[in-house]
Amino acid sequence: MDDAGKAGLAQRHQQQALGNLTDQINQGLGVLSQINDSNLSELESLLEQSEVLLQKQGVNTDVIDYTNVNTSAIDKMLNLSEKEVQSIKAYTFDHVDTIDFGESVSWEDYLANIEGYAEKHHIDLSVDPFQELMTAKDRAEIAKRIKDDYTMKKAHCDKWDYIIAASSGVVCGLIDAFFVGMPGKSKLGNWTDKMADNLVEKFTGFVFNADKKAKSALQNKAPEGIASCIGYLEHRFKVNYDARYAADLGLTTEQLSMAPVNHHLKSLGHAPDIIGLFFSLLDQFTNTTSIISDGQIIRIENKDGNFRLQGDNFIAKLFCGFFNWLGHIMSDLAGSSGTRGHKNTRGSGIPMPFFELFQLCDFGSFNVGGDQKTLAEFSTKMFQEGYDARHGAAMAIPVFLNEIIIRVSFTIKRKFYHKKTWKESMPFGNQPELRRMLVVGHGSLCIVDAIDAGIRSGGNVLTFALHLNLVAWQKFAFSGLREIMAIYRGNMLDMDTLNRDLDAEWERLNA
Repeated sequence: MDDAGKAGLAQRHQQQALGNLTDQINQGLGVLSQINDSNLSELESLLEQSEVLLQKQGVNTDVIDYTNVNTSAIDKMLNLSEKEVQSIKAYTFDHVDTIDFGESVSWEDYLANIEGYAEKHHIDLSVDPFQELMTAKDRAEIAKRIKDDYTMKKAHCDKWDYIIAASSGVVCGLIDAFFVGMPGKSKLGNWTDKMADNLVEKFTGFVFNADKKAKSALQNKAPEGIASCIGYLEHRFKVNYDARYAADLGLTTEQLSMAPVNHHLKSLGHAPDIIGLFFSLLDQFTNTTSIISDGQIIRIENKDGNFRLQGDNFIAKLFCGFFNWLGHIMSDLAGSSGTRGHKNTRGSGIPMPFFELFQLCDFGSFNVGGDQKTLAEFSTKMFQEGYDARHGAAMAIPVFLNEIIIRVSFTIKRKFYHKKTWKESMPFGNQPELRRMLVVGHGSLCIVDAIDAGIRSGGNVLTFALHLNLVAWQKFAFSGLREIMAIYRGNMLDMDTLNRDLDAEWERLNA
């Protein structure tokens, strides 16, 4: 931004120099025009005098034909041609210094030219360029907009804002208590399990049709049923980091405690987030398996060297590696083919996004069935009890509903109670009252969730944790942190929103 401001100062100096020289040329043309007008007047006077003399000599001047008189020489003397005028104006540009910024000139060279031009013409680049380039009115308007749109304002909620937010949180908390609950005993959880099955089946159908079209299908008949679909995806998207036991990696159970019920959590390539994608690609390129054990990330070289990542170049391999990760995630989303087909159980799915990070927390002490477990071991136990991505989707429903109710209520109240415009009533952007309402709403939901979990757990810490809505607590934590920042950083810039809007404007200008 500072470099752009310096360029603006140099360009303004060029414009001023160009304007001054143009004014001088125009003044010269004006003087020349006045001289021509004077000469024309004198010529007309001489013509009148000649007519008087001719009349005294008895010559009838009425019969004299002036149409055949060649006046081109006179016109040439009295007027400049358009070409001559343009030549004079072009003279302006020949006497103004320019700064080269052609296609072959880099930005660094352009800035060096700016420095040289400024030194030659005594331009002070140490001053704030935007202070010099903008008028007082421009600066006032920009300051007002930044204050209105990008400062962390404190909220001024009335009692109805708090009532609306708290009521919404309580209602959604009750929905969470009675319809979400814990894995395996959740009405909404049963629904999200079915939705996950449908998603896997549709994804399998898409892959099968694409394979059949490319004549690379693993079987002639399309898979039917969730177990068959999972089996097809497991064979179609094989990866080298899908070890289920420590022995598969050449380790003992003392070195690594891993089993089919938790290997999706411990193997980082199975995480459905950016961390999982990174380690999946890393393992596929290097033929390794990345595991979290005892709070540490360990990478083990696979003994089986038969795995080969498809692709003739790096970009192709990267593309294939991404789809291997995505396809394998889909094969594990609803459990394994064995558990869904033979055992007819829910099966072990994939962890919620970033839930695998709890495996790094190898500290704390939680009493589970008489055994003391660290937070990492405790989260593993939660995952084995069904606290996976499918249950996470069920937990997200009351949280999402709470967010929608509060934002819609905020819009309606601003429009019809406070008589704001629709634009001012939109529940987005830097709205301190909305921010406070969301904190109250999500906090109320979490209070109801904690009370429900405490009542149903009967003192069992694992049951208590399984009843907690982790999605709601995460949302409340982030909303509360933002509100605390607004309270202690009142009237300070909201740099995240400002940078996001600047990036959007830059993308629009370069579109």
